[in-house]
Amino acid sequence: MADVAENQLPGGIPQAVQIKPKGYWDLVVVQFRKNIIAVLSIYTIATLFLIAAWAFLLVNGKPFVWTKNGVTSYPLIQDFLAPEFNIDLIFNYLCLTTMTVPLAFGAKFALQKAFDRSYSKRYFLIPALVLALLPFLDAQNGFRKFLLDRNPYSEWAEQLDSKKGDRALFTLIAQDPITPTRDVLKAPDSKNWLGTDSQGRDVLARMLHGARISISVGFVAEGIAVLVGVFFGALAGFYRGWIDIGISRFIEIVICFPTFFLILVIIAYFETRSIFLIMVVIGLTSWPGIARLVRGEFLRLSELEYVQSARALGASSMRQMFRHILPNAMGPVLVSAAFGVAGAILTESALSYLGFGAPPPMPTWGEMISQGNANIEAAWWLIVFPGVSIFLTVTIYNLAGDGLRDAMDPKMRH
Repeated sequence: MADVAENQLPGGIPQAVQIKPKGYWDLVVVQFRKNIIAVLSIYTIATLFLIAAWAFLLVNGKPFVWTKNGVTSYPLIQDFLAPEFNIDLIFNYLCLTTMTVPLAFGAKFALQKAFDRSYSKRYFLIPALVLALLPFLDAQNGFRKFLLDRNPYSEWAEQLDSKKGDRALFTLIAQDPITPTRDVLKAPDSKNWLGTDSQGRDVLARMLHGARISISVGFVAEGIAVLVGVFFGALAGFYRGWIDIGISRFIEIVICFPTFFLILVIIAYFETRSIFLIMVVIGLTSWPGIARLVRGEFLRLSELEYVQSARALGASSMRQMFRHILPNAMGPVLVSAAFGVAGAILTESALSYLGFGAPPPMPTWGEMISQGNANIEAAWWLIVFPGVSIFLTVTIYNLAGDGLRDAMDPKMRH
């Protein structure tokens, strides 16, 4: 029953005010906010997302505007809307949504103040998401034939003659993560803040663009693992009997295989590699632990009174599973998924280090460490900076998972 508090009217007459009770997830959020380290980890993860989304517009060797001999082009804008790698297309869209969504909610706030009425968020959020998508729909037909990916604009900029009207407007750090240069294995300096690799490409640019690979692999691969694990775990825990026995034995068979070597075998089977193949393979080999966790939760929750009441009222099996049991079983799954994202990032880095990761010239942290290992005496920065990035990224995800696990533990609440 909701708590009731007393309030007083102007005449001193007490009035009962109904206070909305806090639900389970409200208590989890309150407890999570008390963990300063976990909250800082969430803010760090959000910052990493923003850096990955804006990497294309912050660190790039292509200029926004390039004018030479009276001819003006827009290489960065063309590449931004029609990039070479499909994974960049997703993050570039996220970059535009960080512009359109705040504008939409700003318009919502202004209209509410002007007309003194409230508006639903979806009436502003959906148009903002569609508006951010429109440039990419047009660019796929118009810009892809004008791609200028391999032109060394940062080197050409030295030959521009301002007296002839030549000019170039570059990003904050005018370094390209893909195009090779003559500055091979150059130590960190004022031009290349973290040095260059064995092909003369800027390490900082490749690290920031490589963050896109780590984030996408972590979340997509673990998302696939969660979907598969929840599906099989829910079936085994709810129906039991021969279905439970068959699924449980299948899970045990999959667990028997060394996961990393299984991933290597599957990837080596395909002649052409892609980052999406890596995501799918990691996800399809990481679900057994989640399936066993979901199975245990379903076995426990299906015996509780509220589920038996729904069953007695004639609720279908699908309604019992996905409306009554699954929402209450997702807590431990989310904790496991937080740790799984960190594990997926480590797996992708290890695959890239061994040469089974994303195909070149796509920048990845593991591939940079592999270069550093081949040039360990001449280029220490190729190991130190990507290695620290992997360590910090995995650590913050684990800290966030620890905080979520503690917040969901009733014994930790005070």
